[in-house]
Amino acid sequence: MTNKSSMLAVLLGALLSGCASDAQVQTQLTPPTNAEVCCSDFSQFPYAQLNDNEDLKFDIDLGSPVGTFTAGNSHFAAFRFSDRSGEMVVTLSSLMIDDSVFAPEAILLDENFQPVKTLKFEDFKIRASDAFTRTSYIERVRIDASETPFMVVYTPADQLGKAIQVDHPAKVRAKEFGEVMPMVTDPVYTKQLGGRLELEVQTLKLRPYRAQPVVAPAAVVAAPVVAETKKPTTQIRVQQETQDFYISAIQNAVKSGDVPKALSLLDEAKALNVEGAQEAFVRAVNAK
Repeated sequence: MTNKSSMLAVLLGALLSGCASDAQVQTQLTPPTNAEVCCSDFSQFPYAQLNDNEDLKFDIDLGSPVGTFTAGNSHFAAFRFSDRSGEMVVTLSSLMIDDSVFAPEAILLDENFQPVKTLKFEDFKIRASDAFTRTSYIERVRIDASETPFMVVYTPADQLGKAIQVDHPAKVRAKEFGEVMPMVTDPVYTKQLGGRLELEVQTLKLRPYRAQPVVAPAAVVAAPVVAETKKPTTQIRVQQETQDFYISAIQNAVKSGDVPKALSLLDEAKALNVEGAQEAFVRAVNAK
């Protein structure tokens, strides 16, 4: 077989092995860089809306967004619980497929996107496979969605590349039924950047809805009669001095025969609302 044929055979083998797996898990183990981080805080994360009750499978891989967490950068998946859900049970599982697994952690956030509780990786138990599911990490928690309406799932950077050996399913069943322990090899899984997860949401109590209370119209209260306040003494004195000035100036202008000046002073007095200016002008003209 030529080198080109050998290379083609290797590529075809890799493709077929990848298609045979029911989860396309990335094998890179280096945490995402800061340049790959999509959002600066939890309020900017893309959240998927959940129903009152959910049972879904989803993948976290290199195509998932990247966030910064206290445990390091990580690809993540974010969810928003239903507005109808109150008390509920949330079950999060991470499947062990082929030789890899996603080591999960989850943060529960309040309505202001502030962390309230963290489901640490150490809290997850190992569930052995059975006729319906694979071996997986699993954690079940009871929460109130009205207090923590958001959840973000990610993996701690310090777990990447670590290996875990679990009992072979045949061993688990033999222990359970007291049978002879079979000669099997326990599988080993490496904690990777990506994996397949399952999320189950079961609403136990709906969130109560309270309409806005009807407020009785306030009784009409007659507005109090406010007594007219007296003008300050200083203001009265200034007004009197202004009045005296214009009346005297108008009279002197008419007496000296400078009627245009008297009319100009009269216009200024009217603009300033000086009382008696018009009468003073008329009396001065008649006297002349």
